Amino acid sequence: MRILLWNCNNGMARSEQISYFQTFNPDIAIIPELKQSNLDKLDIYDSVWVTNNHTNSKPKGLGIVSFNGYSLEELDRDEDMEIYIPLQVSKSNFSFRLLAVWNFYYACKQGRFAGVRGENCLEWSAIRHYCPLLTNPCLVVGDWNFGPKCFPDSFKRLCSMAEEHGLKSLYHSFHSIDEIETNHATFKTTRGNFHQIDHFFGSEDFQNTMRSYEIDTFDNVVLSDHAPTLVDFEV
Repeated sequence: MRILLWNCNNGMARSEQISYFQTFNPDIAIIPELKQSNLDKLDIYDSVWVTNNHTNSKPKGLGIVSFNGYSLEELDRDEDMEIYIPLQVSKSNFSFRLLAVWNFYYACKQGRFAGVRGENCLEWSAIRHYCPLLTNPCLVVGDWNFGPKCFPDSFKRLCSMAEEHGLKSLYHSFHSIDEIETNHATFKTTRGNFHQIDHFFGSEDFQNTMRSYEIDTFDNVVLSDHAPTLVDFEV
C-alpha cells in the first residue's frame, strides 16, 4: 500500500502537476491545499475534501483521495478543530484509521480555538481528542507546519504525545535517527531555507510493515514549495 503526502500549493489544476502526481502511483494521497474542483481531474476511486474557508468561491482545503479500490469513510469530526479529518480506510478485509492533518498557523484558527495558544491550542487539543480513537493499526499524516529543525520544541512535544498512544514518527523509525534530527526537507521557504514539516506517524503494525520512506528532491518538484513524501507498506 503506497501512501503519498503532498501539499500541492494552491491547487492541482495544471496538467504538468497532475502528471507529476501520477508518477507516484499512490493507493491513498493526503493533499493539503487541494481545491475541490481538482478532484474531477485525478481519476480517483474515492475522496473526502474539507475546507475551513467559507468565504472564497474556490477555496483551498485538505483532500484525501484513494485509488485501486480503497474506500474512505469520514468519521465524526469536531468542526472547530479545523482541518483534522478522521477516516476509516478499507479494502477487502483490510482496514485502518487515518487522521489527515493540515495544520495552519495560530492566526488561522476558527471557532473556539481562534487566537488560542499554549496548552489548549488547537494542535494539542486535536491530539488529545483524536489519538485515543486511533487504535492499532492507524496513521496520522499531514502538513504540521513545524518539524525537527523548525519549531523543534513543538515537534518534540508532538512526538511525545503521539507516542503515548503507540504512534511513532515513521521517518525517524525508518532512518533510525533521533526525533530532533533530519536529513531531508519537505518544504522550501521563500527565503530559500529548507525544513521538514510534513510527517507520518504510525502505530505498531505500520512501524513493522513499512518497506520504504521516500521524499522527492526539490529538483523534481512541480509547481509547489513542498516535496512529496511516499511511504510504502506491506499489507
